[in-house]
Amino acid sequence: MNDTNASLLRNARPRLTRQLISGMCGIVVCLGFLSLSPVQAAEELVGNAVNAVGDFTVFRTDGIQERLEGKGSLALYEGDRVKTGSGSQALMEFTNGIQVALNEDTDFLILSRWEDGKGFTRILRLANGEVWVKTMGGPKPLEIETPVATAAVKETEFDIKVLPDGQTTLTVVEGIVEFGTAFGTCPIKTSTISYGNRGKKCTKPAPVDVAPNVAWAQGIRQ
Repeated sequence: MNDTNASLLRNARPRLTRQLISGMCGIVVCLGFLSLSPVQAAEELVGNAVNAVGDFTVFRTDGIQERLEGKGSLALYEGDRVKTGSGSQALMEFTNGIQVALNEDTDFLILSRWEDGKGFTRILRLANGEVWVKTMGGPKPLEIETPVATAAVKETEFDIKVLPDGQTTLTVVEGIVEFGTAFGTCPIKTSTISYGNRGKKCTKPAPVDVAPNVAWAQGIRQ
């Protein structure tokens, strides 16, 4: 091989290497796009906000904020954070048949958990405020997480309220709610009330007239 041919070969090698790397990267990118299914690429629709009075805001994971005023249909997705302002209320309907009403100054995050053999459990991480919940059409796994307690249900109607210090009040209208703190869990039954406090086990269920505790939710449900 003469000097001219050797020089041409040396100059061609870097260009060929760059072209090969570029082509391989293109293949990897294409395979990456092909591996994303529609379920992976899009957030999961979990329900809709169907009525709101006053200040009701949904905070999306991408930073977008959306509001609903009056009756309508505002889509809710996994990872959304919802808030009501002072003097405001809202009503949400989840795709699995769970109704959730929000009282004023309520703030929670919509999550879920999947377990082998059990499927998905909807989780509402309630930072503060008050929600009324009713499951319809059979058992529906749901958990409400508060700063000090967790309420786990399948088929029930109840009200749960979180005070600024984290104290959680659970009023069961119908059914059974497993109400627990880090110090233990107790079943709270129909027409009883229990309190969860930081550093303590939930109180024993006590009989209560549930009507006054859930009266606030009647207006927004109509």
